[in-house]
Amino acid sequence: MPLFAWPYPAISPPRVLPKEHDYIIIGAGTAGYDSWAKEFGLAEWSWEKVEPFFDRIEEKVPRREPNEVLGIVPFVDKAAAVVGLPLVGDINWSRASAQGCFRMHQTVDEKGNKASQNRVWLEPKSIRETPNLTIAPGYAAERLELNAAGTRVEGVWAKDATGRYPDTTLLRAKKEVIVCSGVIGTPQLLMMSGIGPRDQLTPLGIPVVHELNHVGRNLTDHTSFPIMSEIPQKHTIHSLQNPFVLACQLLKWLIWGRGLLAASSTPRTLFVQSTAIDDKSMSVLARNPHTGKSTMDSHDTANIPNIEIMVTPVNTLMEAVIPNKSLTSWYATLVQPFSRGQIQLSLPSSEQKDSTPTVKIIYPMLTDERDWAVMRKAMRFGMRFAEEFANQYPHSAVLSFAPGMNLKYLDSVIEAKTGKGKTKKGEAPTGVPDIAQPRTQMSPSSSQQGQEGQEKKTWQTVTDQEIDEYSKRVWASALHATSTCRMSLSPEDGVVDQRLRVHGFENLRIADASIFPAIPSAHTMAPIVMVGRRLGEMILEEAGRG
Repeated sequence: MPLFAWPYPAISPPRVLPKEHDYIIIGAGTAGYDSWAKEFGLAEWSWEKVEPFFDRIEEKVPRREPNEVLGIVPFVDKAAAVVGLPLVGDINWSRASAQGCFRMHQTVDEKGNKASQNRVWLEPKSIRETPNLTIAPGYAAERLELNAAGTRVEGVWAKDATGRYPDTTLLRAKKEVIVCSGVIGTPQLLMMSGIGPRDQLTPLGIPVVHELNHVGRNLTDHTSFPIMSEIPQKHTIHSLQNPFVLACQLLKWLIWGRGLLAASSTPRTLFVQSTAIDDKSMSVLARNPHTGKSTMDSHDTANIPNIEIMVTPVNTLMEAVIPNKSLTSWYATLVQPFSRGQIQLSLPSSEQKDSTPTVKIIYPMLTDERDWAVMRKAMRFGMRFAEEFANQYPHSAVLSFAPGMNLKYLDSVIEAKTGKGKTKKGEAPTGVPDIAQPRTQMSPSSSQQGQEGQEKKTWQTVTDQEIDEYSKRVWASALHATSTCRMSLSPEDGVVDQRLRVHGFENLRIADASIFPAIPSAHTMAPIVMVGRRLGEMILEEAGRG
């Protein structure tokens, strides 16, 4: 957990995955970066340019082979083969298939401990004892001190967020200032400093020192929609609710660094391009029927996946508690969305004592109609995959949460998490009502009539309206937001250039997910680290030490 966290009020508040994130390392594939060069003219960020930095990350960051202790994995692999997806052992291999069922690598050391980026890059004694490095945990940057011309940063105003030292301190910049405050914090810091859109800053009384219209714009995120099957508890993370199982797994982790506590919650993930999915069979075609080209060629930008199905053997329905159910999730996710949001500043509410402008997040959840079409196909493909898994799996695998289900029951589950008895985050609510299951359950492999004459929905019989109604209830952010200070060739199209300098500044750079010109078809941790490594190399080159 972070030492300090600042909550952000939001418009359309983003709901997020209800679990601590795995440290999953995925590079994003060759075509994604080539598309940055092709579509945006960013030749310095093609796959050829960034691949060496991904290689260096893999050399530095501990990465263990998948710890496959969950019993569903072999049947997931079999189901993937049936729907046309190859099993790919190394998701970061440059010649890996564009589409497939991928083994997930996580940054875990030999003792089974998660290797966060802080632990890898900042905690080693050799780093902390570097004479020209000072780490100030708990200090928050409030704004940048700019020269009158708005072309140079002279320092950073910072404050101790713990309240121990109430005064704001100006940290003078001798050479450069590199902002790494993230997709929300970076545009916030720039705008608080007078760098950003005039129409955003002037109404708040912030003097515009350097106008850049794209600061805070182009917010993009992966949006997820859970589909869940009910399977035996022993094959899910829910098995840790059994005290005996938890004790055994804890011993495995403490002694050998193995077992469920050292395993990824997402042992497999499916990456698919929606145009390669056959509408009649919901299977993946190896060749495009119109062009005859391979849909598996990862160097072809036409094959960049826009759908991910994360296989996560646990309940992923936000923070809802579903009594007496052990579930596995087929987490359908849009990884190349068209929808765009924005980070803005707004005046604080009348109840707030502090007059400092606050962050307002306009979240990009299906605001572009093109995303609805991809989402519907993703949901049908997820249901199809759940059906095939049930065919391969030797136990019951009833599709319990999916489009077409009893919405009254779904609503009661979602509403229960906000009712009386809700406790602090991370604690199980008390007094959770005993919610009865709908009398008609859905079976993914059958379209027979239920007890009340209601047809059991499958991917073939579910309607677009049913998919839409379900998705509006269950959507969540995958916490992969990017692009609020995107890279571009000119200030008219973005915020930083190819050397990550803010347009119009001599000594201000940005190195975080906000600079991505487009969101990668991947979890964003590895691409963010790649950006940091690449910028480090650039700085050394410019200093004549590269």
